Amino acid sequence: MPQEGKLLVLCVDRDNDIGTTLGVQTPILGEEALTRVAIEFALRRPEDSDANAIFAALQTLRDLRRMGYADRCEVALLAGTEEEGVQADMKILQELDEVLRNGEFTGAILVSDGPTDEVVAPLIQSRIPLISIRRVVVQQSRGVEETFVLLVNYVKKLFLEEKYRKYSMGLTGAFLAIYTILSAVLPQFAWTLVLASLGGFMFVKGYGIDKRVAQIYQSGSVRFIAFVLALLISVLGFLQGFARVLQLQRMDAGAIAAFALAPVGGQLIAVDLFVIGATLFLVGGMLEELIAGRVLRISQALFVTAVLLSRQIVVEMAKYLAGGGSIQGVLTWSFVELAVVVIAVSVMYMEAERSK
Repeated sequence: MPQEGKLLVLCVDRDNDIGTTLGVQTPILGEEALTRVAIEFALRRPEDSDANAIFAALQTLRDLRRMGYADRCEVALLAGTEEEGVQADMKILQELDEVLRNGEFTGAILVSDGPTDEVVAPLIQSRIPLISIRRVVVQQSRGVEETFVLLVNYVKKLFLEEKYRKYSMGLTGAFLAIYTILSAVLPQFAWTLVLASLGGFMFVKGYGIDKRVAQIYQSGSVRFIAFVLALLISVLGFLQGFARVLQLQRMDAGAIAAFALAPVGGQLIAVDLFVIGATLFLVGGMLEELIAGRVLRISQALFVTAVLLSRQIVVEMAKYLAGGGSIQGVLTWSFVELAVVVIAVSVMYMEAERSK
């Protein structure tokens, strides 16, 4: 441990439980102020491990003073936001900068009550050398009675804390409501549709699709409107194709062809709607860039062309699977598509090199 300079003992509450419970503003600097907060928080929420982390930080501070760092160490509490994520990390960085302006600290010791708070360790290291990380593990009795009490506390969290309640109560309520409605309207398909909805929700959350949609919404209104329209058009194409497959009552190569070639009105088929949707989304992004005053790139136009050409590849493959096409047509359009994609990627690479 360094013999010169001041040491900073840091306790991090990434989800801001302390600020939400007590209504205090962070950062909190100094042993006296942090002791008051720790006692008040422990009285309000004695079951929360954040209280143990704060007391552990205070203990670490006193240990340093006994080791000879009496005038060269300080303790501080940083907090993020309830949603955690990027905004929480940015807030923690801002609070750390504020604390560092109050003293010439040469190293820091992070006291954490779990892996969630240790996520911020790289952030702290970007501002000040991190000497050590102290992980606080709360000891629990393994008796049946204590285990029951612990489970009760977790159940209370599920129903009382907002970040858990929206899943434990909101998702369960939606599940029951949808099942009840479907049982009255489509009793034979109730469980199938409910499980499909639940699977779709898990898929969206698992791959972060909801966050991606939020990014599209924040990137501009034109792009988001184009995305919504593209999604609706694609869903319509899927439903038309699926309805056509149900009419066949079999699942083979012909069913795949029937899905792609399902008529949707006029001269359009199901695959046309997918291509229109994808093209609409790409064009929406290009319009958003034009509105923002940015110059369009040649590679963007080439990618739109590649999407349009993909329609013919799918049609030729569907015809071949249905027994009415030739492999020559599939190969010809595949080579054309490949050439356009290679050109688009090459142009995009050259544009990136030129912009450096």
